[in-house]
Amino acid sequence: MVRQRSNRGRREKTLGVYPSRLVFRILSYYSGCRWATPGELMVTMVGEWIYRLIYRGALESLPEARAVAMGQALFKRLPIEYLPFFRLSDPRLVTPLGGVALPNPLILSSMYYDPAILRNAMAAGFGAVTTKSITANPRPGHPEPNLVRVSTAAGRGFVNCNGFKNPGLAAYRELLKTVPHRVPLIVAVAGESIPEYCQLVAELSRFGDLVECNISSPNTRLVYELSSKPSEVRQLFKELSQVTLKPLIVKLSPDFAEANYSALIPAALDAGVAIINWGNTRRVTEPRLSQRAGGLSGPELFPDTLAQVKKLRGLFGSNIEIIATGGVDHPDKALALLRAGAAAVSYFTGFITRGPFLARRILDRLCQELDRTGSRDLSGLRDSSNVVG
Repeated sequence: MVRQRSNRGRREKTLGVYPSRLVFRILSYYSGCRWATPGELMVTMVGEWIYRLIYRGALESLPEARAVAMGQALFKRLPIEYLPFFRLSDPRLVTPLGGVALPNPLILSSMYYDPAILRNAMAAGFGAVTTKSITANPRPGHPEPNLVRVSTAAGRGFVNCNGFKNPGLAAYRELLKTVPHRVPLIVAVAGESIPEYCQLVAELSRFGDLVECNISSPNTRLVYELSSKPSEVRQLFKELSQVTLKPLIVKLSPDFAEANYSALIPAALDAGVAIINWGNTRRVTEPRLSQRAGGLSGPELFPDTLAQVKKLRGLFGSNIEIIATGGVDHPDKALALLRAGAAAVSYFTGFITRGPFLARRILDRLCQELDRTGSRDLSGLRDSSNVVG
């Protein structure tokens, strides 16, 4: 009789008849989260498997433009608001950014302007969502092909030359009225002159909790070249600080690292702009694109992002708040950036290549680390020895 019970127990564990300790341990190991329920872990694991099947088996086989359209259509129809396993609420994850309380430190980076996508993204586990950079006038963007896939030793990524395709200020002002703020909304703007930036910020800031000024797109000449004109940027920051009371974020380009450190960040601080988003995509040559060049995104950028966050924190200390952007596609990468001194972590490419469950995976990993260290909040995870060598 004892032998029979033992065999039955082994069969049940193997077949998954009930949520046994063995299943729990396997799923906990998979997720890196020792406290989540087996049901949540199972849903996450199965969801990621299904997403990989759809993305790698179907979407990656389609031309990029068609895959984007299909992916966005599918995402808009997901009932994410009614699927709580995408989200995790823990007071230890609350992240102050410019005086605004984010429920957690994850930010969906700038790419979408469709209100339906923004609404779903706000329910997908992020602490904040950033709109696509909006310009004063409608822009059709660069002609196709304006997006290509790349695969490097680090993993899957993209090169794009979208060229700020968006409906323009007047139309977007109306669209933003329809977006409820389940989490803070960051409104991103891009102008071709100082008066244009000021107009955009003045008219759109009331629809966002924070405002991001993009001076770093590698696909729009006048915006990209701002990074090489520190005197103009200094004047821009001064004037922007006069037209809104909302916290301002400056999005910098990794292609202008020297200017960022020597001129642009000091200019921002002089104008009272203390939130630095480092950074945007990196400009590369890409003959498959209509513009023959574009912005590289994906895990290839992560080593430099981590190094720059460490350097920023070492040089500017607590005078700045850092949003680390570039190459995040795994929970341990987000944790490494927060340890290095980032206040928040932003990503977009990982949202596409790894799927909408990535945010929950990262939050689980952060909670695991908070449990392990006994930290009361995310500041307890920061490496206090971070200095520039």
